[in-house]
Amino acid sequence: MSGESEAKDLPHSTPSPFVGFRGQVVPDWIDANGHMNVSWYDHVFDRAESALFDAFGVDEKYIRRAFCGMFRLEKRVRYEKELVEGDDLRIDSRIVSSDGRLLKHFHELWNLTREVRAASAHYVSIHVDLTRRKPAQISDPLVLVPLQRLAYEHTQLRPLAERDR
Repeated sequence: MSGESEAKDLPHSTPSPFVGFRGQVVPDWIDANGHMNVSWYDHVFDRAESALFDAFGVDEKYIRRAFCGMFRLEKRVRYEKELVEGDDLRIDSRIVSSDGRLLKHFHELWNLTREVRAASAHYVSIHVDLTRRKPAQISDPLVLVPLQRLAYEHTQLRPLAERDR
């Protein structure tokens, strides 16, 4: 049992975070301490990151067609509350900033069962030309336009709390 479902929520006219992951803590994710192992926090955050990239067009088709992709430069996770078997989860994701090459994004892991934030993660990613293995601007309008739209919508969300910056 995977405990995961694909999250395909697209931004709406009312600004809202992108929902990058929905699932439930399953027995395989529980460690000897009786709570979700940190490797599974990383797993669900990585799933949310991939879903966010897919939402603006950096998916497997784009990577094969354009020979470009996203590399992670930095990831910082804050573990706030433990998760236990059966907890329902959602990850809300947002683009913090983008210059068409460098992308900063923030993800919040919510325990829907207890109605608390369980963890958060900051990422810095960079768009890379895979033939040259060097950073590159996003030039494909099929990616750049949705990225800019999503980034703009996320500027309309409540500002991040001081601890989340």
